[in-house]
Amino acid sequence: MRFQFAAGTLLCMSLSLLLGCKPKSDAPARREPVVTAKPAEAQSVELKTLDFDGIGQLIASHKGKVVVMDAWSTACPPCIKEFHNLVDVHKAYPTDQVACISLSFDYDGIGKPEEQAPRVLKFLREQNATFDNVLGSEESAVLYKKFKLAAVPAVFVYNQQGELAKRFDNEEAKTKSEEFTYQQVKDLVAQLVQSADDASSGDSPTE
Repeated sequence: MRFQFAAGTLLCMSLSLLLGCKPKSDAPARREPVVTAKPAEAQSVELKTLDFDGIGQLIASHKGKVVVMDAWSTACPPCIKEFHNLVDVHKAYPTDQVACISLSFDYDGIGKPEEQAPRVLKFLREQNATFDNVLGSEESAVLYKKFKLAAVPAVFVYNQQGELAKRFDNEEAKTKSEEFTYQQVKDLVAQLVQSADDASSGDSPTE
């Protein structure tokens, strides 16, 4: 009997290996819970509406950092084409060294500034512009005069003391080759950041 039982058991095990095991009962097989990693929460893209003085206060609030402010409009093809460069600058530096601001000139004085916000915000979200985004609350013609600017695109770079280091624009450009490039902006930002690092290193005592 023991030999027959053992032989039967071996036969059953062999068949199980060949044919696969099935649960004896009708109850469904137990499944281990599948754990999926939650994606990192994306930073939100926001848009605030400010007048000329409010924009100045925003720039001043970043004193101690290099500030890069891109003046643009959704109606300006060159602005749209080059906007990704501002996002690149934002990603290239820690937020305690460089602050980026986008300033939209989309409000032309018709209706309310907030009516332009959905279109501007849609583009900013597509660009993942997770920094300070501003829609001018004064009509563009007024804002141009206050900034002494003829047209966008233009990029304002402020040093760590809150002073305007350089404004890049195409007011004096007579040909395409004379227009400013974002590489020039990036080079100036790198220079200002490096100067601050060098000054900081020079203040530390050396043995």
